[in-house]
Amino acid sequence: MEESKDEAEKRMAEELEKRVAEEVERRVTEGVPIGIAILIAVAVTFVISVVVFKFVWAWVVPDLFPGAVAQGLVSANLTWFATVKLAVLVAALSGFYPALIEAFRSRP
Repeated sequence: MEESKDEAEKRMAEELEKRVAEEVERRVTEGVPIGIAILIAVAVTFVISVVVFKFVWAWVVPDLFPGAVAQGLVSANLTWFATVKLAVLVAALSGFYPALIEAFRSRP
């Protein structure tokens, strides 16, 4: 009787291990494409942000904030370094959106 109890516990443990492994595999196979899509979205957002910030800033900001530009509070032209910093910030923030949407969808 003792052996059958041990065998039953072993079978249950093996079944549980098998279910856990299947669930992990399922989540990984679902998560990898989502992660790749988020990385692509972040990269595209970064490139678009660099172009927009660098070339549109000098055209728009002096018209919107002429007093601030005249007083030196806001730069009329962005340096490449400042443009890249702003683009990194925007791209990083854009990566949170798909992850948050996915997290809220998976909530029960």
